[in-house]
Amino acid sequence: MHIEFATCERKMALEFIQRVYPDKKITDTPDSAGTLLDFVEKDIVRIQDPMMYGNAIAISPNATNWDEKYRDQVMAACKIFA
Repeated sequence: MHIEFATCERKMALEFIQRVYPDKKITDTPDSAGTLLDFVEKDIVRIQDPMMYGNAIAISPNATNWDEKYRDQVMAACKIFA
């Protein structure tokens, strides 16, 4: 059995991302994290709690809602971390 703590709540996911990247202005807007948070809110992907897994962002696909058709879009939305 594998247990992890990850959120599909938009506000909490944004807080997790902001905690890992305090020097970047990460916001819930289309030109920042908004697109990624759309996937979080639809529970397609989840953001893991950086306090539990080290100071890094980990994005987990939801076992129920994930489909490979989302991969390229999610990867593009993650460019904010570069």
